[in-house]
Amino acid sequence: MYQAIIIDDEQWVIKSLIATIENQEYFEIVGEFYDGFSAFSYIQEHKPALAFIDVQLPGMNGLELLQSAKQQNLPTLFIVISGHAEFAYAQKALFNNAVSYCLKPFSRNELMDSMQKAYHILENHTSSLSVSDIGACQEEEKLPGIPEDFLPPEHLKTENKLVQSMLDYISDHYTEDISIQLLADLTCITPNYASQLFKEEVGNTFSSYLTNTRIYHASKLLLHTNMQIFMVANQVGYKDYFYFAKVFKRFTGYTPTSYRSTFRQENAPHSNSLI
Repeated sequence: MYQAIIIDDEQWVIKSLIATIENQEYFEIVGEFYDGFSAFSYIQEHKPALAFIDVQLPGMNGLELLQSAKQQNLPTLFIVISGHAEFAYAQKALFNNAVSYCLKPFSRNELMDSMQKAYHILENHTSSLSVSDIGACQEEEKLPGIPEDFLPPEHLKTENKLVQSMLDYISDHYTEDISIQLLADLTCITPNYASQLFKEEVGNTFSSYLTNTRIYHASKLLLHTNMQIFMVANQVGYKDYFYFAKVFKRFTGYTPTSYRSTFRQENAPHSNSLI
């Protein structure tokens, strides 16, 4: 079991929370704190896996504590328990890496869902990204206009199981309408955390990486097939040819037609441009 602490200025809330989450196998409550300063000092020294935290605390409030923990790159995850339903509170908490924001009076189901999410993150989270071992026959082609350090999702491997699941899905579905919300739902984490985790592991935002993936595959089709350009656009997930052409030029510096005519191998078959 992972270690967890509870931070709230009301003792009855702490006792109620402990009673609500008893008989679960994810976290062991190892500390109770009634102000932000003592809790933050403990988190800095002991780095518990999870902290349940109220917003309103004496000294350092909950949102300030979350922000300080983020600034110091502390590994502790947070579940906010609050009587404040204002969207601004929840938004700020989630921006500062809270796993979830639970309103008082909290239910066991809500807390269990949040704890399972935190447990999932802890079980799957590692921090090293590595390139897959690609054999010479599978060595990925470097294409003009595509960043040299870009690797398509089928050749990018990470030890983080959550991000690997996202990459696998992108590899199989980049031609479809996919979003960070969809990837977050598939991996059972919040969209904010999915976006942050993806950027940390891959080194690029989800939307930018998806576009790079599509443009990469479009470039291969332009160079190595007779496929008409509007069909290339459709093949990589763009239903609007003109939008595809605009995005392609922004990323490569060339229109699809000029890219094909400039970089196509002399022995490659020729084709018409748009139709």
